Amino acid sequence: MLRTLRWFALPAILLMAIGLRFWRIDTLPPGFHFDESFEGLEAWRILTDPSYRPIFLTGNFGVTPFNAYANALMFGLFRALGSEVGPVAMRVTAACFGVLGVLAIFGLAIEIRQLDKTKMPLSPAFPLFAAATLAVMRWHIHFSRMGIEPILVPLTWTAATWLLLRGWRTGHWSNFVGCGVVLAAGMYTYQGAWIIPFIILLTVLYLVLNDNWRLEIGKWRLGSNRAISPISNLLIKQRIGLLLAAVVAALLFAPLAWFFWQHWELVFLRPTQLAIVSATGSPADTSVWHNLWATAKLFGPFGSPGDLDPRRNLPGAPALNLWLAIPFYLGVGLAIWRIRRPAYAIILTSLAGLVVLGIFSEYAPHFHRILGAAAPTALLCAVGFDWLWQSPFLRKFGAQWVCVLLLVLGGATSAQEYFVRWAALPDLFYAFDDGIWQVGQTVAALPADQPIYLTPRTADHPTLAFAWQTQGRPAPVTFDGRYIFPLAIQPSPQPEGYIVIEHEDFRTGLLLPEVFPGATIGREWLDRQGKVYARFYQRNVGELAQRPPQQPLSITLGDGIELAGYDVQPAQLHAGEILYLQLHWQTTSIPGSDWTVFTHVTRRDDAGNSQVMAGRDSLPGNGSLPTRRWQAGWRILDEYQISLPADLAPGEYGVAVGLYQATGERLPADEAGILLGTVKIE
Repeated sequence: MLRTLRWFALPAILLMAIGLRFWRIDTLPPGFHFDESFEGLEAWRILTDPSYRPIFLTGNFGVTPFNAYANALMFGLFRALGSEVGPVAMRVTAACFGVLGVLAIFGLAIEIRQLDKTKMPLSPAFPLFAAATLAVMRWHIHFSRMGIEPILVPLTWTAATWLLLRGWRTGHWSNFVGCGVVLAAGMYTYQGAWIIPFIILLTVLYLVLNDNWRLEIGKWRLGSNRAISPISNLLIKQRIGLLLAAVVAALLFAPLAWFFWQHWELVFLRPTQLAIVSATGSPADTSVWHNLWATAKLFGPFGSPGDLDPRRNLPGAPALNLWLAIPFYLGVGLAIWRIRRPAYAIILTSLAGLVVLGIFSEYAPHFHRILGAAAPTALLCAVGFDWLWQSPFLRKFGAQWVCVLLLVLGGATSAQEYFVRWAALPDLFYAFDDGIWQVGQTVAALPADQPIYLTPRTADHPTLAFAWQTQGRPAPVTFDGRYIFPLAIQPSPQPEGYIVIEHEDFRTGLLLPEVFPGATIGREWLDRQGKVYARFYQRNVGELAQRPPQQPLSITLGDGIELAGYDVQPAQLHAGEILYLQLHWQTTSIPGSDWTVFTHVTRRDDAGNSQVMAGRDSLPGNGSLPTRRWQAGWRILDEYQISLPADLAPGEYGVAVGLYQATGERLPADEAGILLGTVKIE
């Protein structure tokens, strides 16, 4: 009857897993954060550029490519169905991997039960408990709904271990080959999965030592004349199967290994950035011992042990709620008590191996870095549930109903914590770049020929770039309005738009009404607390720019660049203060080179030679709008802050500016530049 019940219960568990991973996936999580959009751009390029087939993604400090290829396939499916590619498609990919993880752990639990043939074996309900626990675990649900690759780690470990144990039990070489394929695929999924081959190697050692012991016992019982028994025949198949798994894994890993051989620095680029390199560590991680204790507490429910980043967790909440923590700790105790039995040793060893990377890296417990541990955690919960289920004493008090109740309460609590408490966090607006994504979508929906200016984010920010690249719209002009402001001298025949992310750029919102007094605010974006995040300012058709320079000039420098004037603030200066110098450039044509601007405060010595007393050299706009991106017919308000030395003597000083390149070429050719005028130091 239990076997019949299992085949009814498993579809119910899978439906529950699907519901918790797909419900409201179009709105939760919100936005489209940096890591997702970076991989989304890579997936889009893989889909649309037949010549682009990367073996490793070198951007974002190095990313394995499996998830990008999976998302490229999903993008293709969405396009074929007439749907929009974007965060929803990527999160559907992750949700599919999450559901596959639930199904895979059911299969693994069956093999673990087959492995544990003892006086007190695991019951047929054990695989159901394992699948149900992973299905309702908020830790696993959360990352099943984000379009990044950590969700592949628990699936990889589960599938590889399942195929290994199945091959070990049956001797079928196809299972070993499948294990090799999964192990190799894991090397392409996520750096956190690179520990899995070592965990599998330990698992093999457990199995070999255990079966050698069984073989010796069999020989002793059967006698030496019957040493070649069915058991030893199976062992031969197992050894050949292990060799096949190793060969297949090595062959499939070879392309990535060759890439790493040629780009050795990429292997350690991200790990060295995240590793704790000293006893003090970062402000969040003080030592390995601190991380070890923080990781031990992550399973809760005591204290405040969880990941504090709202992108990864309900801040401070443990990975398991109270209803799942009870069977987990019971399962840990039972597994330690039975650690001599391979089934339990494998689970405990795998749990330790999958969390060890988090212990030696920053911000422990970092939930997505150690997400692979969710799978052995679910198995340990199932061990606890199974003990309650089988206990003859507790059956008298309805323990089997207690197991069902704990699972129901655990699932309900996970859903409430994720879909109600976490979903309502104001911090999600910024954690998932919701505002940036909304801005990018707005730009992508505008006519391709409408001039758009955006500050202070750059055009290559993945969240923004994904929005307009997938819609085929040219990128807007991007600049950092805290340092520079470009505008067309002649009014445009159509409205021009300035999108100002005022949460980051406090200055442009004050400057723009001075330059375009008639500008209107077409749209505002508010964060979840009702504060202005960004505004869309519209320069009206025919509107001339105001705010001419305080000190007008007309100097032609060359390469299409003219100096129309400058402003100096403040009027009275003292030593140790900051001189604010705003240069008004104009362009007659697009400059052909990137020029560095120098601004010098000078004074002539007794011999009449000019000495530089203070200055600042920088690409225009603090590097945000280099001259090669300037357009013909622009005026550019370019500000420089020059720190005056504290011991600068009172008197009059000259202010000189000019442009140069690394080759030594200068505009103007005079090395001293253009003397704009003088300032007086009081």
